[in-house]
Amino acid sequence: MNNHSYRVLEFNKLREELSHYITIEENQEKIIKLEPFKDINSLKKELEIVNDFMDFLKFDGGFEATGMKDLTNITKKSQLLGMYLETEDLWSLNINLRIFRIFKGRLETLEKYKSLRGKFMAIPTLKNIEDLINKAVDPEKNIKDDASIELRELRFQKKNMIGTIKRKFEELFTNPTYAKAIQDKIVTTRDGRSVIPIKTDFKGLVKGIEHDRSSSGSTVFIEPISIVSLNNKMRELEVREREEIRKILLRLTDQVRLHTPTVNEIGSSLMYLDILNGKSQYGIEKKCNIPEINNKEMLSLVNARHPFINPTSVVPLTFEIGKDYNTLLITGPNTGGKTVALKTAGLLTLMTLSGIPIPASEKTSIGFFGGVYADIGDEQSIEQSLSSFSAHLKNIQDILNSVTKASLVLLDELGSGTDPMEGSAFAMAVIDYLKDKKCKSLITTHYSEVKAYGYNEVDIETASMEFNVETLSPTYRLLIGVPGESNALTIAKRLGVSDVIIDKAKSYISDEDKKVERMISNIKDKSLELEAMQIEVQELRVQVQKDKDEYEEKLRVLEKEKNKILKEAYEKAELMMRDMQNKAAALVTKIQKEDKTKEEMKDVQKKLNMLRTSLQEEKNENVEVKPKVARKIEYKVGDRIFVISLNQYAIVNKINLNKETLNIQAGILKLEVLMDDVKPVVESKKKEYRPINTHIKTRVKNEVDLRGKLVDEGIYELETYMDRALMNGYTEIYVIHGKGTGALRTGIIEFLKTSGYVKNFRAGGHNEGGIGCTVVTLR
Repeated sequence: MNNHSYRVLEFNKLREELSHYITIEENQEKIIKLEPFKDINSLKKELEIVNDFMDFLKFDGGFEATGMKDLTNITKKSQLLGMYLETEDLWSLNINLRIFRIFKGRLETLEKYKSLRGKFMAIPTLKNIEDLINKAVDPEKNIKDDASIELRELRFQKKNMIGTIKRKFEELFTNPTYAKAIQDKIVTTRDGRSVIPIKTDFKGLVKGIEHDRSSSGSTVFIEPISIVSLNNKMRELEVREREEIRKILLRLTDQVRLHTPTVNEIGSSLMYLDILNGKSQYGIEKKCNIPEINNKEMLSLVNARHPFINPTSVVPLTFEIGKDYNTLLITGPNTGGKTVALKTAGLLTLMTLSGIPIPASEKTSIGFFGGVYADIGDEQSIEQSLSSFSAHLKNIQDILNSVTKASLVLLDELGSGTDPMEGSAFAMAVIDYLKDKKCKSLITTHYSEVKAYGYNEVDIETASMEFNVETLSPTYRLLIGVPGESNALTIAKRLGVSDVIIDKAKSYISDEDKKVERMISNIKDKSLELEAMQIEVQELRVQVQKDKDEYEEKLRVLEKEKNKILKEAYEKAELMMRDMQNKAAALVTKIQKEDKTKEEMKDVQKKLNMLRTSLQEEKNENVEVKPKVARKIEYKVGDRIFVISLNQYAIVNKINLNKETLNIQAGILKLEVLMDDVKPVVESKKKEYRPINTHIKTRVKNEVDLRGKLVDEGIYELETYMDRALMNGYTEIYVIHGKGTGALRTGIIEFLKTSGYVKNFRAGGHNEGGIGCTVVTLR
């Protein structure tokens, strides 16, 4: 980096402005000389801490910097043997120790600001030194009476002596003998002794020591003889007081000397806190953010503003360089804002590399550039007898000798100040050199040849600052991918220049230049058209997403309503089942009394179980059920329970956790009941009940699919299935055998005619599979 670049990018001005936010004088000098960081990790850490401190100022009470000083000056003075710190130094030390202690205390109470805490939490505080100073020194920087017992006694004696002297003088003032001699009834001091003004003509009337005389000679200041001994005692007390104060200050200085390393550590932290506070206060006031730091030498500015331009009038810049291309060529008319774009990019990069918040979006990403070089503005040098072009050449040569891949180069109006043909050639040669070096460069120009060159070359992106030819003013919008038009003749025409002159000027423009300008104009029109289409597409996308969200919401509401209706319907059915269970209880009692056959009992059992199973399956298929929390089971297989709806005791045969039901044996009946319909039976410890051994049935569906099987294989599987179906209480099952050749269907029908399980059977209906399915009624 070089001072020339700092000056043209106004980094010097920025550092000067930042120094006004600094409290400690020595730090102001540091800020004036602030340089970019040399290590990327140190820079990232600094920006993290600054970001934390900005949030700390905004959201957690802030930081009071008033009274901060460089403590090393105080500790250096304390190291001199025989010397002691004055009360002003001690009070400054006290204030600074207190500032750091309060700041650290606030950090300790907060569960955030990791980077800030990591920087300061390990540093100790010196509350004991604060207490010693507070006990001895008051806010007016005077030694307190209670600083020592000896000092308190001396000051008490002084107070009494002052009262005695005052009474002696009052006796003189009221004595008629001295009325003519006394000039004024006041007590004043000469050479540290109390005296009164006496008229020169009557000085012999008052015996005492003459200490002074007025300029006119008409008054002498005399210490009356009756006061001399009292003044002597007062002087003695004052000498003893000063000595005692010196001892107190020596003791305090010794304590500071003993804690010098810690004091210096706190002092160093306060110096850094002062700089942090200055950067953060600046960042908050200027509405700045902390950008991302990348190690790819890539520059991506998002809504970036120049810090010295009024934010209400500046148009934020958004562009990037270093990702898809290394050179950005900005073209367009003069006064179009090209130079502002260069200065913004350069200054914000220097600010970031120096750990200063920048006026841009936090989405901004800035590479860790090893150097930022700029050639901007009129560099004519009278002292060195250099023309504007020569001065630019010298600056550019210095830049070209220094650039590396990690450099950011900013060149304004490259090649201007000389013959357009040679200037264009020179500009293109410099661009080629920078491309070969692979450094990142932003270059402005208004030469047509350079515009065409940049548009056709790889690794170069063209851009322009938009200009409104209707209002003859720039909009300051940066249009990426669109070369800029010069617009000189258009502007001249709108300003009223004669058409004759305009037409004559056009005739002098070469055909090549005209082609270039036409090409640029066409590119600009296409770009604006594409931009409008992109906006339209984006609006359509937003609308489509909105319509999709509305549709999904309506669908969700409909599904919710459907589920609610179905759930209510099945809850009503559930209530009906409970009613049926109550009736079943009565039926069981009646059956037991009337001694019905086992087959009749089984038939009742099958019908009840089949109805409940069918109802539950249909409910599960149609109603969305939220996941249930596993319930606590208070019984196990074999336990004796009481069925509430049957008003009867039973034995648990099987527990179904998913359905929250129990398969039970109530007498000769086997039923499935809800867990909520039973309660455990507390048995006496002396009694034992043996569980009733029952056949554990396997859960099956009410259909069996035999398609693709041989006749014997299918009949065997069907017979096994019917046995299980009977145990599950089914009275009607569906045998799916398909149409095929008909052999399997014929064999199954012959088997059904002779099976003891079958009451009757029929071919499936239209909605039951037709002749591909046989519906069987079990006994």
